[in-house]
Amino acid sequence: QDVVGMARTGSGKTAAFVIPMIEKLKSHSAKVGARAVILSPSRELALQTLKVVKEMGKGTDLRTILLVGGDSLEEQFSSMASNPDIIIATPGRFEHLKIEMNLDLSSIKYIVFDEADRLFEMGFAAQLAEIMAALPPNRQTLLFSATLPRSLVEFARAGLQEPKLIRLDAETKVSPDLETAYFSVNTQEKEGALIHILRDVIKMPSGPTERSKQAKEDSAKSKKRKRGPDGPGANETPTEHSTIVFAATKHHVEYLYNLLSQLGYAVSYVYGALDQTARKIQIQEFRSGLTNILVVTDVAARGVDIPILANVINYDFPSQPKIFVHRVGRTARAGRKGWAYSLVTQKDLPYLLDLQLFLSRKLILGRESTDEINYADQVVLGTLVRAPLEVCVEEVGKLVDEDVDLSGMRDVSVKAEKQYVRTRTSASSESAKRAKVVGSSPHYSEIHTLFEDDSEARQMELEREKMLARVSGFRPPETIFEVGKRGTANEATEIM
Repeated sequence: QDVVGMARTGSGKTAAFVIPMIEKLKSHSAKVGARAVILSPSRELALQTLKVVKEMGKGTDLRTILLVGGDSLEEQFSSMASNPDIIIATPGRFEHLKIEMNLDLSSIKYIVFDEADRLFEMGFAAQLAEIMAALPPNRQTLLFSATLPRSLVEFARAGLQEPKLIRLDAETKVSPDLETAYFSVNTQEKEGALIHILRDVIKMPSGPTERSKQAKEDSAKSKKRKRGPDGPGANETPTEHSTIVFAATKHHVEYLYNLLSQLGYAVSYVYGALDQTARKIQIQEFRSGLTNILVVTDVAARGVDIPILANVINYDFPSQPKIFVHRVGRTARAGRKGWAYSLVTQKDLPYLLDLQLFLSRKLILGRESTDEINYADQVVLGTLVRAPLEVCVEEVGKLVDEDVDLSGMRDVSVKAEKQYVRTRTSASSESAKRAKVVGSSPHYSEIHTLFEDDSEARQMELEREKMLARVSGFRPPETIFEVGKRGTANEATEIM
């Protein structure tokens, strides 16, 4: 029977279709023609699925191949000629090979559309329709997704035969083990805020990771040690500080990667336009614990399953609640705890309120609540501690001023930010109205409850802010040229 499976990211959807597939196919067939196809929206998700299939199919002689963009076409032609049982592919490359090789798909018994909502968002609808048209009517179709947009519903109605809808955790949009914190920041202080969170909240160590040091020692002992993406740290157990930072564009990714690297952090980075080999190496270094931080765009991160991921940071706040769900789905998986930290500028506030309604959670500003805070069940918004934040902002400013390349990257990312803000989906009008009320609340500028309640320090901070406000609003009654000369006729006073 055809199936539409809905579950939040990280709930085990991959195993849900891989195990029945292996059970159905059982062993390699001498008859020519693949019997199962798994379509994924990204190369990384396809690679992750391949790993799961190989792991779960260890005791069988089933042949599995990977068809993704960026890899050699000649090698993929050869792979197809080896009579595979299972094809794991991205729609664009699979459709290309289907046309070039004039593939007969009549042998397909089992087809899976993984992260189906993303397949449609990325514009694969035409390829998917053509692939579906070439499949035999008696195949089993499985469609898995975290969300169910209208375009996907229409596709399911047209391509699936009386599908059964299976929903897991229908009322839980994000993991109950995930704790979240939202920090209100000024746009020009975002880099400093990121450093403050890494340094003072996550306690991220700088310098090479312990795994990296161990790999260097092992490499020095044995010249025969395997290198590259399959080299050190093949156990694939990242560090306890493993953190993914989501940025809006590839320009932000490049800028943040270089900035964090110069500050001494072990960083990897991935974005959609990055060369395939470089992507594999960067992801593998993070997976194996050689780096602590992975800076990514949404497109690149989809389906990258990182075990024991501790934190997610939304450097740029997502424009849609479902993007937030997919982002934070990277952590708090399979019963493990995790944290998601989000930077929220004044322009992002309507999107945060949209998210709050989507998650059906109570909004708490600063320290307005006297009850115990539950970060897993409430949207808590507050500011970062001013003193360490200013230290981080100054540190970033000094680095950028002294490095021409970094300064250029920052300028490019600022332009990209403007373009991103102009083109992103608008928040609801109701949330835009509420944002004005929330932004003018006295609790909006209070320190986040995540930081210790130091009443004396808070009072000093408030006094300092009031003094700065008075100084910035001060207008002298006379200019320096007029001091002591008012009422007398001279050239300086006449000019002023």
